[in-house]
Formats: sequence, structure tokens, C-alpha cells
Amino acid sequence: MKILFIGDIFSQTGIRAIKNELPKVKKKYNIDFVIANAENVTNCSGLSLEHYNELISYGIDFFTMGNHTWKQNDIKKILENKNIIRPANILLDHKYNRYGYGSRIIYLNGCSIRITNLLGLSVRFNNIQTNPFLYLKNLISYEETTDFHIIDFHAETTSEKNALFFAFKGKISAIIGTHSHIQTADERIRMNTAYITDVGSTGSTDGIIGANGEEIVKKYMNQIDHYSITDQGGNYQFCAVILDLDTNSKKVKDIKRIYIYETNTQDL
Repeated sequence: MKILFIGDIFSQTGIRAIKNELPKVKKKYNIDFVIANAENVTNCSGLSLEHYNELISYGIDFFTMGNHTWKQNDIKKILENKNIIRPANILLDHKYNRYGYGSRIIYLNGCSIRITNLLGLSVRFNNIQTNPFLYLKNLISYEETTDFHIIDFHAETTSEKNALFFAFKGKISAIIGTHSHIQTADERIRMNTAYITDVGSTGSTDGIIGANGEEIVKKYMNQIDHYSITDQGGNYQFCAVILDLDTNSKKVKDIKRIYIYETNTQDL
């Protein structure tokens, strides 16, 4: 059974990449189920109902999110659906924890698969998130056991992502890093746990991690904390990994990195 996990879809360029590339990838690799991180879809921040439905029409089955989950007004309604999760480790008494779920179980090809969304402490988020390590430890201890468990770990630093892998290898089927928008080349399987530090982003390659390059350079030149982000446009990349799950042994057989680069729009 093959699960495709697509990295952070970034605004309109990322949507275009999904529309153009996802049908071809699904056919080429015989994909059974598609998961995508959608926290940057609408105007680079959050997910609207219109874009949620559009991405489903292109073949995405399930969505994970991140620190930008709550930026669009539609999100409360979207989170009522069973094919989307937001970060699980949010303070219990915070308003963001009042709707939606951070972990869900799906059933596919006779197997139960838990999908969990965690937010790293390395992400600046006003200390709204709780410790993802302790949250996952408790989740494993107290929640229903499933055949497979896939984690989207939305975190800033490579060290925090690697630490989660080190702490939970052998206990989780796959830990997929998101948030940095830069695909890493360290995919591996240890103790039956598949891992990649960051799956990368699906969006423009002509700016800076998908965003307008001039806006980002201005931020660094002037040391600005609050700044606008818009889609750079131009060429796109499609970043993903394929998890090959053995339905008999209930183990991950392989993790394959996918990188597709569009070159026919404009030059840098």
C-alpha cells in the first residue's frame, strides 16, 4: 500500500503544481492515498473552504496543517470534516483547541492508520503549543492502537525533528518533517520507522521558500519582525515522499523522496 505525503502547498503556485503533477504521480507510482500539508495554501497562510474543495478535486485525500492553521475564517467549518487535522499539542484551555482534532484514524485496504499533526517548540507561536514529545508519549500510551501511525511534525529546527525521530523510532511508522519548505536528502528507515527531516514545499522555486524574494530580503536587510508575504510565482516544485506500507507485516518497506521541478515558465 502506497501513501503519498506532499510537502507544504504554498499559495496559487503550489495549487497549480498539484493540479498539474498530482494525477501523473498517482498514476506513475500507483498511489493508494494522498496526504498533504495545507497550512500555506490560501494567500500563503491558512486554508479556505474554496481551496480545500479545489485540492480534493485534484486528488488529495487528507490534510495536515501547522502554525498558520487558524488564519482563514473558514477553518472552523473545514475542521469539522474527517479528512483534516490541525496541530494536536495545543493548550487545552486555548480557543484553538475548541474545534477540530490533532489525530485521526483512517481505514484503508484492511488496515487502520493513525495520522497525527504535531507542532514543534522551535516554531514561534506565543507558547500556545505544549511539549510535542510528551504529547506523543501520552498518545501512544493511552489511545487506540493502530496498524500504522504517521506523524506530520511541523517544526523549525532540524535538531528538534531528529530528536523526535530518535526518541520514537520503533514506536511510530513514519515521522515526516514539514515547515522549513526545504527538502532534505536524509530519508531513511530505522527500527521500522521511516523518517525525513523535511519533505519540502510544493510551490514557487523562484523566490525564497515560495515567497516573494524581495519581501524576504527587505525583512532581513531591515530586521523587520512584521512583514507581508506573497507568492513569488514562476517555476514550481512538487515535493513529496512515498511511504510503501506492508499490509501483512504492518511495517514500512520503503520511503522514497519525490522532487519535480517545472522549467517551462520563466527564468531567474
